[in-house]
Amino acid sequence: MKERAIVVKTAGKTALLRIEKHPECESCKVCAFRSGKSTVKVKAKNTAGAKAGDEVIVVAEKDNRLLASFIVYILPVLLAGAGVAIGALALKAEVWAAVLCLIGLALGFACVYVLDKLAAKTRGFGMEVVEICQNSNNLLEEKGNGSEL
Repeated sequence: MKERAIVVKTAGKTALLRIEKHPECESCKVCAFRSGKSTVKVKAKNTAGAKAGDEVIVVAEKDNRLLASFIVYILPVLLAGAGVAIGALALKAEVWAAVLCLIGLALGFACVYVLDKLAAKTRGFGMEVVEICQNSNNLLEEKGNGSEL
């Protein structure tokens, strides 16, 4: 997804953006518009160096939905199944199978939590400011600095 947004504020390499809802937004769902809302505020990695008030182009990836679904839904189930298998086959007791199933499930949810935090740090927030658009604010600043158009 590639969309225009307005920078509300910045903090370091992070920008808070306001995105207006368009008809195409109904099928995308990346920005998570609430029903009845025409704007949404999202955090994005500010690699373009945008400032508050700038109009920017923001890009969001949709490619990782399958991997995210696997991590959130399948990983805890696989670890719970491994706990059942270890308890039933190795320890040969139903009580241990149930206990290890719950431990595996809890471990799976802990892995989901850790992977979510790790992905947020390494990939940013899934959105990235890639370009600053020339808008009237930028043009006024350039004229005020003495640069010619």
